[in-house]
Amino acid sequence: MEDISQSNTNAQQDTPIPNDDTTKVVQDAEIIEQATNPEGLDSMWLRWKCLNCGYLYEGVKEVKKCPRCGNENPDLFSDAD
Repeated sequence: MEDISQSNTNAQQDTPIPNDDTTKVVQDAEIIEQATNPEGLDSMWLRWKCLNCGYLYEGVKEVKKCPRCGNENPDLFSDAD
């Protein structure tokens, strides 16, 4: 019987107990989640296709220059939504 009670005591000691550091990590993760996924992001998300080289740009800012071929002609960009 002693062995069983000792193994239960050891099992309880192996279980991590949340502390302030764990709570801070969770809070930081929530802050990062809110900053990287703000509400309404889908409505701001843009997709543009360069008609010169076919590059597909996705982002929140309108593309002025194709990162692949350097195209700056606005007539050679198409809304890819």
